[in-house]
Amino acid sequence: MKDPELVRQLENLFDSDFFKVLSEPVRLEILRFLAMNGTCSIGEVSEGFPQDRSVISRHLKQMSQEGMVLTEKRGRYIYYSINGRDLLRRLENMTDNLRLFLRENCPDCGDV
Repeated sequence: MKDPELVRQLENLFDSDFFKVLSEPVRLEILRFLAMNGTCSIGEVSEGFPQDRSVISRHLKQMSQEGMVLTEKRGRYIYYSINGRDLLRRLENMTDNLRLFLRENCPDCGDV
């Protein structure tokens, strides 16, 4: 059995809500759509998907709550764009922390 503290450290490396958002194929498609099309309204995004607009809206809300997309209100409409800086920062932070964890706790991992 592993040391409970090591298990807790490893669990903390992975932001479960962040990965839950990324694990949904439709949300990945929305990220791809925004990457290809830039800033878009919910109407523009939902036109590119077979799901109802309300479903796309819920996905975008979850992505916004996790900091993956930025929102900008223009009049009555909300526009969405990828929050590339934060998305990259979070992935790099997870990678750096995982590397440190493995160096300290995984003798068979070599110099990661």
